[in-house]
Amino acid sequence: MLRMPLNLTIKDWLIIAVSFILIICILQIRKLKKALILEIQKRLIPNLTLEIDENELGIYIENESFFLAQNIKIEDTELILDDYGFKFGVILKFEDVGALRSKERVKLKFKAFDKQQNFLADLTERIIPHLISASFKVKIYLSNIENMKFCIALNRRQKKFNVETINFLS
Repeated sequence: MLRMPLNLTIKDWLIIAVSFILIICILQIRKLKKALILEIQKRLIPNLTLEIDENELGIYIENESFFLAQNIKIEDTELILDDYGFKFGVILKFEDVGALRSKERVKLKFKAFDKQQNFLADLTERIIPHLISASFKVKIYLSNIENMKFCIALNRRQKKFNVETINFLS
């Protein structure tokens, strides 16, 4: 039983080595194919940005990519406002945006609620100046023209929205 590997000829050893190399190559090709598919999908992600406009007093969403973004839904956003030392918890509920063409910019419609889900009509109209200096996180769910679904998490710090994560949803 121990002598069996010694009975193999050079031809047998070459077949074993080539088979091993072939298996490694096939696994590497599969790995590269998956990476290529992910890269192609990443290039199809619409690039959405948010902006709080101090002059027009509104929150705007813009599609900076070259293709359509559709079924845009913004998750309810919870944030803490600091108004002259008084901290106040607010939940912003955004209306859905149907679709955004390339380079299109739309003003978002939203309502402000307190932690007990009570609608704050007077705060909704005057909240934009308070949001200018606030830090918070916004999640946007959308799909592209091929109906691939994505979730983009934007983080607002130092008066700028930065992309935190982009996830492909199945």
